[in-house]
Amino acid sequence: MHEFKIAGPALDDGVPIHLAVAALDNFQSIVDKSYLVLAGSQRMSGIDREIFQLRAKQFTNGSLLTYFEIALHGIQLSLPFVSSFGPQNLWDYTRDSFFFLQSVCSAVQAGEKPTYHFENDGNVAVHIGDSTHHYHGPVIQIGELALPSYQNLAHLIDPKKLSHISAKPKDQDKQDIYIGPDDRGKFDIPTRIEKDTQAIHCEIYDFNKYKNAGKLSVKRPQQAIPQGDYPFEIFGSQDHVEYIYSMLQPQVQLHCLVEMESNPFGEDKVHKLHITGISP
Repeated sequence: MHEFKIAGPALDDGVPIHLAVAALDNFQSIVDKSYLVLAGSQRMSGIDREIFQLRAKQFTNGSLLTYFEIALHGIQLSLPFVSSFGPQNLWDYTRDSFFFLQSVCSAVQAGEKPTYHFENDGNVAVHIGDSTHHYHGPVIQIGELALPSYQNLAHLIDPKKLSHISAKPKDQDKQDIYIGPDDRGKFDIPTRIEKDTQAIHCEIYDFNKYKNAGKLSVKRPQQAIPQGDYPFEIFGSQDHVEYIYSMLQPQVQLHCLVEMESNPFGEDKVHKLHITGISP
């Protein structure tokens, strides 16, 4: 049996449903990632959900304290990691992914770049400055997949609403996962905007005129940014009409400033494009 808890002033007089749903949904998503990596699945299917569930057994008042169990059914028939896979192993990987993400997110926030050495036994040595941490291989995969959900959980922290979020085995004193009052930005990844403007050929396939933002696809190789889909924002107070019309074109040329993300899992990657102009 394990417990998941959220506490704070917003829960003094009942539990706001939207906060409870957001917290539980992101926590479920985090543990789902442990299951998916260990099961070798890409996404939760109906069959996967029949096999793996978090089942709440009890709720208490004054905070949202949920006691739950990790339920696995029919696992021997479906999972490749039978010899080392069970509720406790799944929780251990979830806990270790939390500590892994704490380390690498803290590193990139401090301007340090984690490096990875994959060993023959399937383990990974993560080097941060003069420190080295060792993890089982799946922990790295779980952490990378679960990062957005950890970010969402941390962003629920608010002095006027939620003071902390935690999870642990029920009979254990120490929290395995703890996000406290100073941890709202614990998992945020720093970005930087490159100083040189780039010209790219791309297709704009989504645009919101109210937000002056959208999505584009870079399909032509050997450009300033790799092929792929990217979010963008219009820089300054440009007229958005040209961008609406551009969605009728198979290709347009845009000029942009590239916002890069300090990727804690490998090479830095494009976070967003800031469009400074469109060529006729």
